[in-house]
Amino acid sequence: MNTENDELAGLLEPVAELAQLAGEKILAVYNSDEFSVEEKSDKSPLTAADLASHHAIVDGLTALTPDIPILSEESASLPFAERSAWPRYWLVDPLDGTREFIKRNGEFTVNIALIEDGIAVLSVVHVPVTGVSYLACKGLGAFKQEGAGERRAISVRKLGAGPLMVVGSRSHRGASLDAFLEQLGPVEMLAMGSSLKFCIVAEGKAGLVHTYIHPPG
Repeated sequence: MNTENDELAGLLEPVAELAQLAGEKILAVYNSDEFSVEEKSDKSPLTAADLASHHAIVDGLTALTPDIPILSEESASLPFAERSAWPRYWLVDPLDGTREFIKRNGEFTVNIALIEDGIAVLSVVHVPVTGVSYLACKGLGAFKQEGAGERRAISVRKLGAGPLMVVGSRSHRGASLDAFLEQLGPVEMLAMGSSLKFCIVAEGKAGLVHTYIHPPG
């Protein structure tokens, strides 16, 4: 019996429920007539939905695992010297794809992961608009769940299984992506927002992700 894997498996269900709760908080703002948009110091947008999801997740994780620190995108800035010394912590993006949220195209997610020694050993990505969740846990594998339906195992596609499908950012396509695609030769391109890009690869619908890295400053 692997005690560590048993502990992780026991955390997966409550974390999945927490991601769904955060998704409900997001949808309450998303479905309102209007919402305000602020600008963070890095020029990225911030809405009431980001903060509502953040507080729901932080409160839930604190109650679930009070001994594990939490690093959230919407937390107050923590010194790198402090957080780099954490051997184990929760890494949270309470609303990944705020630009997609503002555009109301549904392509945004709630992301929660448990990091151990720099590696994600448990993760949940929840899509509030569709109710779909992607879950993974060390020792168990990766799964997709649609609403209250059964979880089914997922895996990446094998090399050579049809034309190469590349999934890239919907909001950040530019010269870097075009140059990248030219190097690959014939490909099919799928535009997608937020961490959904990685989920599409995880379930085998695409073979490669192109990501955009925000420049400093």
